[in-house]
Amino acid sequence: MHNFDAERAVWIITAAYLLTLPLLVLARQASATPRERLFWTLACLGILALALNKQLDLQTQLTAFGRQVAHNGDWFDRRRDVQRLFLIGLGASMALLALWLGWLTHNLPGPVKLTLAGLLLLGGFVLLRAASFHNVDQLLRTNLLGTRAWVVIELAGIVVVMAGAGWAAMRARRRAA
Repeated sequence: MHNFDAERAVWIITAAYLLTLPLLVLARQASATPRERLFWTLACLGILALALNKQLDLQTQLTAFGRQVAHNGDWFDRRRDVQRLFLIGLGASMALLALWLGWLTHNLPGPVKLTLAGLLLLGGFVLLRAASFHNVDQLLRTNLLGTRAWVVIELAGIVVVMAGAGWAAMRARRRAA
């Protein structure tokens, strides 16, 4: 695609995140246990945070702030070390969160596990974007299915979350009928 419109892609992805929220709320309302309710609540909060970030572009502001702090602190030449530590901390935090979510959901039904898979895909995507190594950026900007790879990856994660939440909502309707 020669005329890739990043702004349009951002709006489409934001809309996808926001369209996911009602399904997550329905899944939460249909929860059978407090652990399941906690999972769906966390999923709602995570998707809402990703939607807000998609529009506010907080990571770019954080990067600009960090660059300014590095210049003001006269350690701009050593910023790669700080970036590496930040990524290690972010990666470790995400790994711990994934382990905790895995523990939280280990006995929960299939829709929860499918939703968790989508959330983990989105978390991995966020980590990739945060790394922003030149080769990773090039990979994410390549064309895939008529658009940029980053759009496909992020939308795929959202669709998996939607599928899990929709599955949970449909199971609850069937139980109620």
